[in-house]
Amino acid sequence: MIKILHIAKPVAGVGVYIQLLSKFIDSSKFKNEIILNKSDYNLKISDKSGDEIKSYHLNLEREVSIFKDLVAFCQLLKLVKKIKPDIIHCHSAKSGILGRLVASVVKIPCLYTPHAFSYLSADQKLKRLIFKFIEKSFKYTSSKILACSKSEFNRAIKELKFSKNNVLLWENSLPKFSHNKVTKNKINLPKNYICTIGRPSYQKNTELLIETIYKVKDRITDIHLVVLGVGFFSPKLQNVKNLIDKYDLSSNITLIDWIDRKDILAILNSSYFFVSSSRYEGLSYAGLEALMLSKPGVLTNVDGNKDLIEHNINGFLVDANSTIFADKIVELYNSKLLIHKMSLAAKKKFENEFDLEKNILKLERIYYNVLSN
Repeated sequence: MIKILHIAKPVAGVGVYIQLLSKFIDSSKFKNEIILNKSDYNLKISDKSGDEIKSYHLNLEREVSIFKDLVAFCQLLKLVKKIKPDIIHCHSAKSGILGRLVASVVKIPCLYTPHAFSYLSADQKLKRLIFKFIEKSFKYTSSKILACSKSEFNRAIKELKFSKNNVLLWENSLPKFSHNKVTKNKINLPKNYICTIGRPSYQKNTELLIETIYKVKDRITDIHLVVLGVGFFSPKLQNVKNLIDKYDLSSNITLIDWIDRKDILAILNSSYFFVSSSRYEGLSYAGLEALMLSKPGVLTNVDGNKDLIEHNINGFLVDANSTIFADKIVELYNSKLLIHKMSLAAKKKFENEFDLEKNILKLERIYYNVLSN
């Protein structure tokens, strides 16, 4: 039995990643345990047998604090020595920094999944340079990057200059979901609408999408955008609401808080297509759900999004420009034939590349190889 110790704040996409990994990996060969924040105490993660995986708790602050981070490092080192894992798998920036440092001290093989490198989230040049320097400094350690998308894999090698031998790939994936299991949409929405999923934030760049809809409205007066997931830590929510008021789009945009996944899928399944204005992604689970439900997309041409969309095949990749974005939304919206063609391609891409039940075997091989090297 190989013991994998995850170090993470398992919320949003990171949480989905760890929950799916734990549920689908062979629990007779791999035992997953996790160190997470005390504030995430009520989170329950189960393995393939339905048993809850063991969890440990300490505070991993998102913001940089020399004193708090030093305390967290000491606590983490103590926990790792007690748990004695075969492999450490850390997720996102802060866990990745502390986890890789601890792994170096105790000489345990370590994997780091960035879920989008930290410096991509920096909206200030100096902060971006500092975060990038920190990420690059770990190329001198024995830990390996386990990228969650091809674009993340390529960025690690080409931009951060990691050795190809120290960068591995296991793409975010989802289990197949039968369309028959998608429940009926319970929320009163227009008959025809497009959909995006994600909290208004710097990463999601929802303001660009609002400006885009304003331009689309000149050609499609009844255009309607549903924005799902605005209720949990949405730092740009007020900005978005202000733009909706400024452009008089209250009848064209519906904002919906975090709701149950089955209800999200119901709304997405009833939409014309999926849109994303993100500045960056690891590999969006919302985008994967759209592919799974045969939804084409109009997405910004950035890391993560460009792993989901093949331009002119199952959707459009666009620059972060509201005029160009609007043009492609109008083009797809007005062509039922194009929507049908791209829908078939979206489903095919999901089945060929992102089926978790197939891809989990690749992860098992990666874990075995990391131990044997």
